[in-house]
Amino acid sequence: MDISVVIVSYNVKEFLQQCIFSLRKSLENYQAEIIVVDNNSVDGTGEILKRSFPDVRLFENEENVGFAAGCNQGLEVASGKYFLLLNPDTIIQEDTIPTMIDFFEEHPDSGAAGCRILNADGTLQLACRRSFPTPWVAFTKLIGLSSLFPRSRRFGRYNLTYLNPNEMAQVESISGSFLMFRREIFEKIGGLDETYFMYGEDIDYCFRIRQKGWNIYYVPDTKIIHYKGESTKLASFDNFIAFYQAMDIFVKKHFKSTFSLFLDIIIRIGILFRGVISFFGRIFHKQAVPIVDGILLILSILTVHQLQPRPLPSYPTLIYMLVFYLALWLGTGYAIGLYERRELLYSRAAVASVISFIASVIFNFLFKDFIYSPHQIIWSFITVMIFLPGWRLFLIILQRRRIIKPASLLSRALLSRRAILVGTGKEGERIARKLQTHIEHGFEILGFADKKFVYKTIAGFPFLGLVNDLPELVRIHRATEIIFTTDQFSNDEILHIIDKVKHVRANIKIVPKNVDYILGKSSVEKIENIPLIDVEYNILHVGNRISKRLFDICVSVIGIIVLTPFIVPAAFMSRYRLRKMEYLGVESRTFTGWQFVKNNGNHGRDFIRKFPLLGSVIRGNMSIVGNELLSANPNTRHLRCKPGLTGLSQLQENHQPDEKVKQNYEYYYMLNHSFFLDIEIILKAMLKI
Repeated sequence: MDISVVIVSYNVKEFLQQCIFSLRKSLENYQAEIIVVDNNSVDGTGEILKRSFPDVRLFENEENVGFAAGCNQGLEVASGKYFLLLNPDTIIQEDTIPTMIDFFEEHPDSGAAGCRILNADGTLQLACRRSFPTPWVAFTKLIGLSSLFPRSRRFGRYNLTYLNPNEMAQVESISGSFLMFRREIFEKIGGLDETYFMYGEDIDYCFRIRQKGWNIYYVPDTKIIHYKGESTKLASFDNFIAFYQAMDIFVKKHFKSTFSLFLDIIIRIGILFRGVISFFGRIFHKQAVPIVDGILLILSILTVHQLQPRPLPSYPTLIYMLVFYLALWLGTGYAIGLYERRELLYSRAAVASVISFIASVIFNFLFKDFIYSPHQIIWSFITVMIFLPGWRLFLIILQRRRIIKPASLLSRALLSRRAILVGTGKEGERIARKLQTHIEHGFEILGFADKKFVYKTIAGFPFLGLVNDLPELVRIHRATEIIFTTDQFSNDEILHIIDKVKHVRANIKIVPKNVDYILGKSSVEKIENIPLIDVEYNILHVGNRISKRLFDICVSVIGIIVLTPFIVPAAFMSRYRLRKMEYLGVESRTFTGWQFVKNNGNHGRDFIRKFPLLGSVIRGNMSIVGNELLSANPNTRHLRCKPGLTGLSQLQENHQPDEKVKQNYEYYYMLNHSFFLDIEIILKAMLKI
């Protein structure tokens, strides 16, 4: 075998296919093998390789083990005279492999070599030739001297920017996106250091090669294109921080004796600074709407404060007012679900304003000395009612008039309607074309998902992956909308998939076939003749979760205090005894609870039997109203909400509903949950008793 090419892939199937096509042309005259190690991609990489490239040796990992570990997997089974580590987001020339092999044959001192690497715009990718990050080189890179003085031999050493890119040069390090070396290198020094998850492993490997007396060359006689960042842009880590962490590992590993404490401090400050920026950037992206609301709230109150005709109060009083109203308004917004769905819900913003105003008036009446004047409250409410629902309407109008594009930065941060269509049938194509035509609704279609892999584009959009991987697809593509079609999926299948993604922060919509409204709780957004039904579990709303938990605790505590003197003596007089039992909780977890049972084995009265379970309700394992209570064993079904002392399923016990009916009760309860529904169920249970 002349050469073995090892490619580590992660969710870049389109780039990987082009890479392999270009590789095949360059490898035509050689005995060669292509080894792909896939780090748990969810975009169908494995299926496409098996179908389109059966000659490629594929290794599929169940998790992302990192670049270095993935390379080592491929190198362990490689059998070529030369090894090439190649990124999947590259395209090589037909003469690349012949040129590089000829170079190695002509330069027996060469241990490793890399070619000229270009960016997509044709510019030189500086990482294709580098120096080792010694304390001085790392320092000039970190503080930006290498960028300020690229032609300086003193400051431009990291990327060797003072060298002519058209001339061959002996260098200290080359890029891991195209790293070619002899088999003897691997046999003598082993594989890459897996301490580096991403970045740094190529520099470390080159350092070890040079330690063994081999030279490393930059060969500009051939070139490749590297679409830098495609392999990592869907990763769950910060690339910038990973880069400097790799530099930190390298310096400590190889320059420990000359390691400067000052440099260590500089590197760590750089990592911390980048981490802080990244952290706040993610917060702003995820919480852009409440941040804008908070700023407008403060501006509204300050404006009203300055327009007060009478003498102005002290600023401490104003600060109390700002903090109080900010906490009240934003808290109300979260409680009613204003920020849980990634949409500009101007109607809910108005509702939050009204509720906050009423609460402010009540609080002002009770604590007259603490909060500012009623005039301030009233005028603040008026300005808030204008600005907070108003800015939402304004942006929606701008988008519908196509002044703001759906894919723009502002649209992604605030409107954020990045959609994954589930179902690749004719209905899916029709919906994609309609949504693409009516861009005033702000949908940016990312692609499709389905039960089986599809090896083509659908209505011009890519196939992203399987429905089983929807949570991961939502994460890596930053989707905010999941739209189901009902020509490919049954109602039961849709509900099961919705259950899997219920904790993902994305709006779930269903396009009913023949307008078959299958769900009890829905709102309809119509795009021409396509009704999009919103599906949301009410029980998962923050406000509902808090109110339900408080209700459970209050009822349980009151019930224990009031009823214990009556029920416990009555239970023992009726020959009940306490028994410790294992029950099935939410998400297949188990918990221990106590029940009263008869000495003769009979269950006895349901009310007395379940009374000790109020303790489990207080501990949070159960709820007053919820799912059916099941004993813990491997054959019991998966519960999606907490078991309850009573519930819709328990009220139907006389009718002995089957499992599917019980699951329908569960779905209905999660979709329609409210405080009043719980009260209704409790009253019916009491009447039944």
